[in-house]
Amino acid sequence: MTGSPERLRKLSRIMKLMVVLCGALFCSAVVYGHWQIFFDRAGFEQGIRDVVFPRVSTITLSYRAIVTVVLLTALNNALVIAGLAFAWQLFDGFERGEILSGRNGVLLKRIGIIALVGSLCIVVSNAIGVMAVTYDNPGAADHSVFIDINGGTVIILLMAGLLLVLGHVIVIASGVEAENRSFV
Repeated sequence: MTGSPERLRKLSRIMKLMVVLCGALFCSAVVYGHWQIFFDRAGFEQGIRDVVFPRVSTITLSYRAIVTVVLLTALNNALVIAGLAFAWQLFDGFERGEILSGRNGVLLKRIGIIALVGSLCIVVSNAIGVMAVTYDNPGAADHSVFIDINGGTVIILLMAGLLLVLGHVIVIASGVEAENRSFV
């Protein structure tokens, strides 16, 4: 067990690097998406059709639809950035030797809340996005709304609940530990 703190520091550094790499990949995807909106409109529209809304047969990308999709994407992006920032702070604390601290419990709770809100936000965003891109379709029969709750969403909800509960347990345990130390 003598090497455990060093192994934890090494693992934490690796995880911090992974968080930074995920953030860089995420930011490059956002930049590419914005580049497509301005310089490759046909590619952007095809990407929307193929990747984002594959079950919708006809979509109309009016400016109202694009603004709605961009705003929904910005909301989801803000949640991803917040989750990555909290994860980086958590692993940074682990690297410094803070393992079962109240701060790490709060960070775990925040990551759990972000994941919970994010998974629900994705379901709602997809439904609103489908409605936005079909709202201006010609004819009344081509308007759509999809509410998609799949196994991946349920797994994320369960993992988010687990992180939330574990964070709460760590906060309570660190409070009990601080109380016990005050008696000694």
